[in-house]
Amino acid sequence: MTQGVNEIGCNDWDLVIFLIFQLYKQGNEFISFKNVDGNTVITDGDDNHLVTVDNKQLFSEKVWAIYGDDGKTKYFTIMLPSEY
Repeated sequence: MTQGVNEIGCNDWDLVIFLIFQLYKQGNEFISFKNVDGNTVITDGDDNHLVTVDNKQLFSEKVWAIYGDDGKTKYFTIMLPSEY
């Protein structure tokens, strides 16, 4: 997690981590969380809809989760778009 995401926080880290793992297992390596009308809409890197979390804003602004693999460790970096 980057400094920006640390500063804005999250309303349900357990749900975010669960969703990231589930979506990664489906082949998604770039995941975007954004608020739309009180819901969190989750899309892939091409802005294709993946899932909507009804009646819950997980983050106060758009957040990306981007997969990485340095040869030893596989990980996701959770960041604000402005931190890319």
